[in-house]
Amino acid sequence: MKIKKLVSLILTLSIFGAVFIVPSARAEELIGIVVDEKDLKPDGENGVVIEETVPDGDYTVTVTTGGKTETNANVYINGGERVRAFTLEAGETQEDVMPAVPQDGKITVQVKGENPNVTGIKIEQIPNRTEKGEKTTIYIAGDSTAQTYDYVKAYPQTGWGQMFGNYFTDDVVIENRSMAGRSSKSYNNDGRLDKILTEMHPGDYVFIQFGINDGAENKPERYISVDDYKKLITEKYMGEVEKRGGIPVLMTASAASWWDEEKNNFMESRADYADPTREIAKETGCAFIDINRIMTDAWNTMDKDKVLSGYFVCEPLESKAYPVGTNDTTHMKEKGAKRVAGMVAEEIKKSVPELAKYLKGEAAFGDIDGNWAEDYIKALAAKGLVDGVGSGMFAPEGPVTRAEFLKMAMDACGINGHAYREGECLDAANDDWYCYYLQGALDKGLVPYQMIFGCAGTEQSIKVLAEATESSEAVTTTIISYIREEMPSDVKHTGQMYFHGDKPITREEMAAIAMNCKNYEMRSASDWDMSSYFDISSFTDYNDISSCYLSNVIKMCGLKYLSGMDDSTFRPKETLTRAQAAVVMNRLANFFR
Repeated sequence: MKIKKLVSLILTLSIFGAVFIVPSARAEELIGIVVDEKDLKPDGENGVVIEETVPDGDYTVTVTTGGKTETNANVYINGGERVRAFTLEAGETQEDVMPAVPQDGKITVQVKGENPNVTGIKIEQIPNRTEKGEKTTIYIAGDSTAQTYDYVKAYPQTGWGQMFGNYFTDDVVIENRSMAGRSSKSYNNDGRLDKILTEMHPGDYVFIQFGINDGAENKPERYISVDDYKKLITEKYMGEVEKRGGIPVLMTASAASWWDEEKNNFMESRADYADPTREIAKETGCAFIDINRIMTDAWNTMDKDKVLSGYFVCEPLESKAYPVGTNDTTHMKEKGAKRVAGMVAEEIKKSVPELAKYLKGEAAFGDIDGNWAEDYIKALAAKGLVDGVGSGMFAPEGPVTRAEFLKMAMDACGINGHAYREGECLDAANDDWYCYYLQGALDKGLVPYQMIFGCAGTEQSIKVLAEATESSEAVTTTIISYIREEMPSDVKHTGQMYFHGDKPITREEMAAIAMNCKNYEMRSASDWDMSSYFDISSFTDYNDISSCYLSNVIKMCGLKYLSGMDDSTFRPKETLTRAQAAVVMNRLANFFR
């Protein structure tokens, strides 16, 4: 028997052994439906199906499976697969709790498989959120171009949504719910949109960006016709957000970096669903960010190689998933994701002006006014190349660690990090934020071996990227290997070499890393001239500079990337400050000379 009751704050329903309590902060009537095991018999290939007419609102559906025999099942809500095929051993049980929003006034639950073993289904209405949340929340519903990636598995792939929070104050919450491989159809069928709808509060924003996967006719779980796309976006994505007092923000798909050799420019991309998205915005007046057009226009004002450097075009060893390299002109690395996130944030001022108050604005840091390096720090902040220390501060006279400056120098020179390799990254672990920079720097020989404890020198070696097969030769690349120092037999030593990334970097060490990075950047430039002479004896303390770093200090000063102090000293052993690092970084990147 199927049981349907209206229940209130204080009413507890107990029928056929099922106990159902509906919590509520207010005395509002909520729908509660409980169906027990004896009323859940499979109907052939359709499996177990229940369909309930319910009022508009937010719900959770709980499906309990398992029994004395093995369970094989899939769970669907409103036709969308919420729990993919799973198997439980005899005697095991599983409870799946899923958000749900009515479709055409109904919630349909289907559990099918060889032996679904459904023992209970509950449909519970969630109390309406009538008040704004503690903070305004921006949800992002999108695909892989916006997704937040786990670098342990996916470095260096980065979605723009992953970087979006960098442009906002702490007064707003960014919830990036984007997921790779999703179209507007599959994202909805997965229940990802329902999860947003059942969590959001009045006054929250939902950024909606699809169109890359929607036209995949060879993948029926993704494919949606243009007409159905417009209907789904308008009625559910936008309509249901507005019902809950939220503000939908429609976006076109991210542009690919498709180069037109004949016209010598970046061509339009993703028009098949970008154009219908533009039509929706025009027809409905929805807040709209045409990021596809914004990106394409921006790319055509930039150098081609600079644009491509932000896409997921990877050199050997750079990508964790693709060690032989990639040529992906759809997805992005951190650099490109930051650019796109910045473009979206900038467009907010015009297209979603009520959100503009949450943007950080041009006042990057509150403690640099009048500082001698103020202009340099602002230039880096505008390009997203430096971070503060929290609370809107930069701490210009604070120390810089070895890891921090290595990142700064590599970013300034456009040098890629590499995916972390266990046992090949000195004392850095995969959860150290700088491990990708250090791994790349080691492979390219950017870190002077004198800075590495327990290291005797470097040598070139061959790294195998893909083993040979019957039909292909092995794929290899050349890297720099750091040679472990041999210790006397009476000295206890683990054999581990140490970079000590958290140790403050000295000015002479900074000069060595910076010069190595600049040399690497300019290695193929025919006009790179390092012959500039600098009289090192003009520094009164030049004798204090370590001999292994002396040539780098001379080159850095001769090329005007570095200078001494006002009192004619260089202070080689002194810790580098954040202000000094900003100046050097700007000069390396040719922002200021």
